[in-house]
Amino acid sequence: MEDFISRSVNSFSKFLSEKEDILNKSKSQNLVISFALPGDNFELTGKIDEFLNISERSFYLEHPESDFIVVAMDEILNITENGDGRFAITDKKIKEWKDRIVANHEIIKDRHVPLFIGAMKFTVEHSDNEWKDFNDSTWYVPKIIILKIGKEQFFIFNFLYSPKSNFNHLTDHLRSKLEYLYKIKGREKTSELPKIRKIEGNTPKDKKKWKQMINQALESIEGGWVNKIVLARKVDVLLSGEMKFENVISRFRRDYKNCRLFVHRSGKSFFVGATPEVLGKFSNGKVEFDALAGSAPRGKDEKEDKEFEKKLLSSEKDKAEHNFVIDHIKNSLSPVCENITEKENFSVKKLSNIQHLHTVISAELKPGNSILNVLKVIYPTPAICGSPQNEALHLIKKLENFKRGLYSGIIGWFNFENEGDFVVALRSALCSGNKLTAFAGNGIVQNSEPDSEFAETELKLRPIMSLFR
Repeated sequence: MEDFISRSVNSFSKFLSEKEDILNKSKSQNLVISFALPGDNFELTGKIDEFLNISERSFYLEHPESDFIVVAMDEILNITENGDGRFAITDKKIKEWKDRIVANHEIIKDRHVPLFIGAMKFTVEHSDNEWKDFNDSTWYVPKIIILKIGKEQFFIFNFLYSPKSNFNHLTDHLRSKLEYLYKIKGREKTSELPKIRKIEGNTPKDKKKWKQMINQALESIEGGWVNKIVLARKVDVLLSGEMKFENVISRFRRDYKNCRLFVHRSGKSFFVGATPEVLGKFSNGKVEFDALAGSAPRGKDEKEDKEFEKKLLSSEKDKAEHNFVIDHIKNSLSPVCENITEKENFSVKKLSNIQHLHTVISAELKPGNSILNVLKVIYPTPAICGSPQNEALHLIKKLENFKRGLYSGIIGWFNFENEGDFVVALRSALCSGNKLTAFAGNGIVQNSEPDSEFAETELKLRPIMSLFR
């Protein structure tokens, strides 16, 4: 392994020498140096918890179906914004770094290379105790990224370079980071997770309050104030011990292969989930969005499952809920995108515990539009908010008795090549020590039935709650 580390350090030293003129021209400006190299014979298994705990800023994202994994540790650059201008101000600050990066990302196929990683809350809010470790919007460049694409694996080391930086100092840093990564020994594989000691938010009294909230929403729909509103509930859990996130990811990978799995750490808090909803996938000037709304349970056998699917596809209530999302995405995209088309229209996306109506919407970015530009115009979609948007948001704040924080917020990554992958953070929970808060919500439209809506939230809580005994 020492040979590999020495070759890597020599390669980095050669890279710095080749870029010396560019680096020296930086004058008073700091630059980002992003150096990628193949991760020879490196095994992730058994090390995820170590990486997530290396610093108070860490991240894990996996899409099992495409064999794509991102592990990120620590940070060299952080762009945090709170308040209503978070999209525009973040976009402006990130653009200031666009011409201040020196990288060799061409060694990675398709150049799907995460650079900025982070999250945005559902709405801007004054953080309460529960969400105090997370800001309204935070995107950061990690110090270390481990990237797995199919059978290939890479390390990406990021450095903040100033005119006073010393090349020897940088190469020493790279060596120490590689030595650290290869010294870590994987923990023995175990499926053990803590037990549930106490649950709050799941009593008959809580169900009664939920039904009252749904009836209030239905009155607003009947009065023509909103067409649809998405309401959420939460369940607070006290566990017998702290989470082992590698065990959580392993369970998610087994049961939710067609979801995006994530762990996002800030401070002492971890936000974890297995979400079925892709907000936007950007590549080569094109973007795809998921419209995911309208739900049904899975059957106990193939025959019953098909019956539930058929009922879902013919349900006027579910189709209306789904169409609100499609129309919103298409209408919102028109100022920033062109050639907007639907595909896989009204297909059914099947998860292990639930099935959803699913439509993929694709488009091409109009010149001059950034990723954050596009996210700003479509978020939040009616799938997590309602329609019309402003009225639904106002009603959510009035009826829900908690702050969603990152639940139903945005999580993902992007780079300066207008490539990125963003999900809506559903089927998720906030963890701190042995305390966990799980969230679930669903869309209320005309003819929604409170008992059925409560049962649907129980289904959506299952990915988290089924982890524990």
